[in-house]
Amino acid sequence: MDLMMESSSDDEHGEAQGDNGKKTKYQRHTSHQIHVLQAFFKECPHPDEKQRRELGEELGLEPKQIKFWFQNKRTQTKAEHDRANNAALRAENERIQCENLTFREALKNVICPSCGGLPFGEEERQRSLQALKLQNAHLKQEATFYF
Repeated sequence: MDLMMESSSDDEHGEAQGDNGKKTKYQRHTSHQIHVLQAFFKECPHPDEKQRRELGEELGLEPKQIKFWFQNKRTQTKAEHDRANNAALRAENERIQCENLTFREALKNVICPSCGGLPFGEEERQRSLQALKLQNAHLKQEATFYF
């Protein structure tokens, strides 16, 4: 993928490694070129061939350079958007984890409204209910025996 570097200086030159191993010179975009490209990007992030050709003529760049600039800019914009979303999701996740911890701590301190003791889990409740039913059955037998 051909990456075009951006710079605010007008005459910066650099070198890049070409396919054949030779260094090829490239020219960074001028601040005027970048300004025009960014303004156009705000209006149309996906220019067609004709628009790229017209921009290239106006800025003194090849349509291929315009194409790569827009590809790179879309990638950069998407990455910035993803970073912002990730930061928001991390904050939301942290908030939910804190809320979860608060609920867990609250559940540890829950008391039974009728007796003031710890509440039962479902299995404990079933065992307690069964024990109470047995105790009631014994008491009924004793009651019928005495009455």
